[in-house]
Amino acid sequence: KETATTDRSYAVAEGQFLVVTHDLPVVSRITRASPERPYLAVILSLDHTILADLHDHAAALPDPTGDDPYALSVGEAGAELIDAFVRCLRSLDQPADASVLLPLATREIHYRLLCSPQGRTLRRLSLGQGPGGTVSRAIGLIRDDLAAKMSVDTIADHVGLSPSALHHHFKAVTGTSPVQFQKQLRLLEARRLIQSNTQSVTGAAYSVGYSSPAQFSREYRRAFGHPPSQDRLITAPA
Repeated sequence: KETATTDRSYAVAEGQFLVVTHDLPVVSRITRASPERPYLAVILSLDHTILADLHDHAAALPDPTGDDPYALSVGEAGAELIDAFVRCLRSLDQPADASVLLPLATREIHYRLLCSPQGRTLRRLSLGQGPGGTVSRAIGLIRDDLAAKMSVDTIADHVGLSPSALHHHFKAVTGTSPVQFQKQLRLLEARRLIQSNTQSVTGAAYSVGYSSPAQFSREYRRAFGHPPSQDRLITAPA
């Protein structure tokens, strides 16, 4: 599988895991699959409470190498982590035992991830340390109202940082600035509205906060390689 953000691309091979710490817009594709060897993956939403609790009860956890705060990272799933996932899935076939076994296996998965090279970022995020928590709040503010006119100063004031510090931390985690991030989300949401025939091109532009349909069309073409009307024509009923 390949997963790409605005500035990075990740190849996730068999036996690897992808940790996503923040809600970023990504594009993914399956690069190899067949009826004989289908693509199979497991998605698990991490529980910040479990991560924080394990941190408190495991003071001897090794300090993993690497300190990249970026929202995505790929790691090797060792035998212990894979075994924990297998037990997690098997417990789902045993309803009578799942209430006991599933939480145990899930907790172990969190522990194994904390011990991995990606563990430092997860620990800081679960404890609200470092830029991760601040950037999460900024992303939430942007996502809550895409149409709102929101300056960097407004976002910085909301999360308690100076504009320059916000810009620095936000780019370290997401690879882009708050303003560009908002633009990406607006365009993706507009594209969804257009492709689903929920809104006209102009209506979609206004819905996500554009005041100029012409500017919207220019930025849409720049982002997706074609005008918004083309997406509507593709999905319009015959």
